[in-house]
Amino acid sequence: MKKVLLVDDDKENLTLIARMLQPHYQTILASSGKEGLQMAIRDQPDLVLLDVNMPEMDGFEVCTRLREQPGTRTIPVIMLTTVTGLDSRVKGLDLGADDYIGKPFQARELVARINARLRRNEMDRRAENTIEAGNLKLDPRAFQVWIDSKEVHLTRIEFEILRYFLEHPNQVIERSKLLGDLWPDAVVTNRTVDTHVANLRKKIKGFSVPLDTIYGAGYILKMAGL
Repeated sequence: MKKVLLVDDDKENLTLIARMLQPHYQTILASSGKEGLQMAIRDQPDLVLLDVNMPEMDGFEVCTRLREQPGTRTIPVIMLTTVTGLDSRVKGLDLGADDYIGKPFQARELVARINARLRRNEMDRRAENTIEAGNLKLDPRAFQVWIDSKEVHLTRIEFEILRYFLEHPNQVIERSKLLGDLWPDAVVTNRTVDTHVANLRKKIKGFSVPLDTIYGAGYILKMAGL
């Protein structure tokens, strides 16, 4: 049975939601943001239901910290709150929440949303396998990269560019291709791409596989034996 962590400073809400979910999931309860964060790290739930308005550490901060921790950054987070304005929803999603449900809600909808998120997460896990090339290892689920077993800290876009090259070895990747695949909805220039690639190169300079520039064309990750 999947384990769901409920985080809400209102104990009546905690009890009510736990009853809604009891036939479907194992529930663990936290009555504050700080306690919820500690329990998420310790108990590794399959999903977190997170209230927004809590004293000391609100749901936004909890979500941020969950996404910063290697052990919890891939755990799905659904925010449950009476704060349903557009700005609040956008903020929650931007911080890494996977869904945002306004109170009050029906038990059937809540269970359906949880099931949908858990199915999606399971599909993502199966699809995102660790990539190894030369002395480098990339874990898409944890957004971590290691060279010679030493972690390399990349920005999110540097990580996605590196992953893209690893998934397209020995192919000349034009800047326009990177722009279209990694920035489909943004106004980004070739210079922006070059800057990110240059920063990536500096951080992975110990990588045994060369990332070469093909002048006038783009880039190529030259992997022998493929």
